[in-house]
Amino acid sequence: MDRKLSAILAADVVGYSALMERDEAGTFERLRAGRKELFEPEIARHHGHIFKLMGDGMLSEFGSVVDAVECAVSLQRGLSERNASLPEAEQIQVRIGINLGEVIVDGDDRYGDGVNIAARLQQMAEPGGICVSGKVAKEVERKLAFTFESMGEQRVKNITEPVRTYRVLLNPAAAGKALHAHRQPRAWRFPAAAGILVLALGLAAAWWQRWERPAQPAVPTVSETADARPSLVVLPFDNLSDDKEQEYLANGFTEDLTTALARVPGLFVFSPNAASAYKDKDPKPEEIAAALGVRYLLKGSIRRVGDDMRINAQLIDGGTSRHLWAERFDGRWADVFALQDGVVSSIAGALQLRLVSGAPATRAGGTSNPEAYEAYLKGMDIYNRINTPEEFAQAVKYFQQAVQLDPDFGAAYAQLAWAYWDADVGRVVVMGLTTDVAQGKIYETLEAAARDPSPGYYQLVAELMVREHDSDDAVTVLLKSVALDPSDTWNYLSLANALNFNGRPKEVLSYLDAAARVDPNSWMDYRRYQAGLAEFGQEKFEDAVRSIEKMDLISADPRAKFYALQVLISAYGHLGRTDQAAPALETLRKVVGRVDRGPSQLMTQDYMVFKNTADIERLLAGLTKAGVPELPALAKAGMNPKDRLTGAEIRSLMFGHETRGKLVMPTFLPMQRTTSVDGAVSETVGQRSRSGTSWVQGNFLCNAFPRELTSCGAIYRNVFRTPGRDDEYKAVYRGHQFEFSVVK
Repeated sequence: MDRKLSAILAADVVGYSALMERDEAGTFERLRAGRKELFEPEIARHHGHIFKLMGDGMLSEFGSVVDAVECAVSLQRGLSERNASLPEAEQIQVRIGINLGEVIVDGDDRYGDGVNIAARLQQMAEPGGICVSGKVAKEVERKLAFTFESMGEQRVKNITEPVRTYRVLLNPAAAGKALHAHRQPRAWRFPAAAGILVLALGLAAAWWQRWERPAQPAVPTVSETADARPSLVVLPFDNLSDDKEQEYLANGFTEDLTTALARVPGLFVFSPNAASAYKDKDPKPEEIAAALGVRYLLKGSIRRVGDDMRINAQLIDGGTSRHLWAERFDGRWADVFALQDGVVSSIAGALQLRLVSGAPATRAGGTSNPEAYEAYLKGMDIYNRINTPEEFAQAVKYFQQAVQLDPDFGAAYAQLAWAYWDADVGRVVVMGLTTDVAQGKIYETLEAAARDPSPGYYQLVAELMVREHDSDDAVTVLLKSVALDPSDTWNYLSLANALNFNGRPKEVLSYLDAAARVDPNSWMDYRRYQAGLAEFGQEKFEDAVRSIEKMDLISADPRAKFYALQVLISAYGHLGRTDQAAPALETLRKVVGRVDRGPSQLMTQDYMVFKNTADIERLLAGLTKAGVPELPALAKAGMNPKDRLTGAEIRSLMFGHETRGKLVMPTFLPMQRTTSVDGAVSETVGQRSRSGTSWVQGNFLCNAFPRELTSCGAIYRNVFRTPGRDDEYKAVYRGHQFEFSVVK
C-alpha cells in the first residue's frame, strides 16, 4: 500500500438538489460548462489533477500547497465572474476545503484522513468561500497575497483530533483579522510547475530574516501586483574562461539554470529569451526590475580551465539594488550538475522557498553524462544563431554526438527532431539527405525522445498533432510541457494555438498573458495573431481586426502572415469591409506565390485545422463574403459547378463504401479506398497504403492521415468519363486529383 503527502482540494456545489429540481437540464449544462471551461483548465494550470468526480462535487490532488490554495482562489474568482452575468436563480456557487496530509494511493484514487479532512473543511466553508487546515495556512504563510482568519479548532466527523481551521479572506480590507497579511495584491495565476526539482533546503529561516525587504520597496514592480510569488530573472552569465569559444558553456548554463529554478514551487521565473536582451550590457538592477516587472535578479559568471570549474553567483533585490546573497561554487566539469543544483538550492534558501528533500535531482529529458551535455550545449549555441546550411549541419552533428554519448538523452533527441523539422532544401543537401528521408527522421527521432520527454519533445509532438487534426491530444501534451518548464514562452504560445483550433478560444487569453509575463518583448506578432484568432472564434470580428492589424504584416514571418491574413480577410468579410479586404487579399497572394495558384478556401481548410465544423465554416463564410474563391482556378478547370456534389451527397457516396480508380495528377497511379460509416479510411495509392479518418466539412471531403497535412477536396461528377474505367467521379484537392467509381 503506497502512501504520499499531498494537498487535497474538495469542492462541492451549494444547493445542488434545489438547483436540479428547479432546472435539471439547465443546471446540468451550466455545471458541465463550468467544469470544462473553468475547473479543469484551472486545476491543470496549477498542476493538480481531479481524481474523483461526484454529481455535485470533485476531489483534486496537488503536489504543492501553494498551487492548491492559489487554484482555489482562482476558481472562486472565476465563478464570481461567470455568475455576474447570470440571474440569481441560475448562479452556481461552490464551497472549497483544502488539507495537507498523507493519503493512500490506490491507482488513480486517493483515500485516508488527508482526503476526509479536506471534505469536512469544504462543508464548513461559506458559499463562495474557502476553508483550509492549519497545516495549509502555515505552509503558505508569507507566500500569498490574501489573508487567513482563524476559525479555531473544529471537531470533524470521524476524525479523533480537532482540526485547526482557517477561513481564506479574499478581501484585502480584512487584513486586520488576518493570520498573516501579504504586502502586495495578486491579480491572476500562471500555469504552475508539475515536475518539482527535488532539492534540499540548505539555509535556516532565521538567516532569511536578515534579508527581509522593507514594507515599501523602492521600486514597485509589476510582479508584485500581478503575482504573489517571488519573481526572478536569471541574467546571462559571463564567460570568464580564457577560451572565448566557451561562450556556449555560459549560455547553456544560464538556460538550464533558468529551467531548474522555474520548477521550484512558489517561484516565478522569466524566460531566458527575456533575459538575453541584457547580454553584454550593464544596466542598473532597478532598470531591469522596472522594465520586466521582476523583483529579484540573479547574475554571475562561469570559468572553466581544463576540467576545473568556478561559478560565481549573486542574488540582487531589483527594487533596492541591494545584494541579498553571493556565493562561489568550485568543482570539476564532471560535477557540473551538482554545481547547478547547489546554485538552485542556495537561491531557494535565500528566498525561503520550501523544497522536498530526500531524492536526487532530476532533469526532464536530461543527461547525467557531462560529455553528452557539452556536445548538446555546443549544438544549441550554433543552432540559436545559425546563418548558413553548413552551420545548421554542424549543430546537427553535435546533437547526434550527444545522443551517441548518452542514448537516453531525451532533450538532445528532441532538438535533433526539431532540426529535421526545420531542414529546408539547402540544409537537407548539406546534410547529405533527401527531403523525404529528413521528414522520416523527425518521427524516428521523436520515438527516441519519448523515452525521457522534454519540453522540446512535447512542443514538436503537439505541433504535429494539431496539423494532423488532433488538437485534443495536443492540449494535453502541452500542459505536460508547461509543467516541465513554466519559464518557456513557447509552451504558452503553443497552447494558445492548440486551444484556438480545439474550439476553446475563451481560454486562450490567459496563456497569451502568461507568455507575455515570462517574456514581455518577444513573439509580439505571433501573440497578436493568436489573440485575433481567439477573438474571431468568439465572433468578435472588430476586436480580431484590431489585434491582427497591430501586426507588422510587411516584415513578419511569412508563416505568421499566411495564417493571420486569412483570419483578417474573413473578419473584413463578416464586417462588410470589402474595400479593406481587397489589399489584404493581394498581400496574401504574394505570400502564397505560385505554389498554390493563389489563395482559395481549399488551401485554407488544409492549414486551418479546426476541430469543430462551426469554426471552419465561420472562417470560410467570411472569406466568401470577401471574395476568396472556394477552389483555385487551375484546380477547377474544366469543372462545371452544377456537377459538384454537396456535403450530403458526398457523405452518401463515400461513407460505408469502397471506391476504386486512379490518381491522375500530378502522376498516374492506381487507387483503392474503403471508408467506413463512421469515417475510418483505408487507402492504397500505387504501392503506398495508409489509414486515417475522413469527414464532411461544408461541401468538401476532408482527410487526416498520420504524419501528413490534413487535406480537403471537392468532388464532381465526371462528365468526361469513359465507361468501365472507374472514373465516374473526380476528387479535386489542392495538389492532386483522383478519378474513381464506387465499386462496393
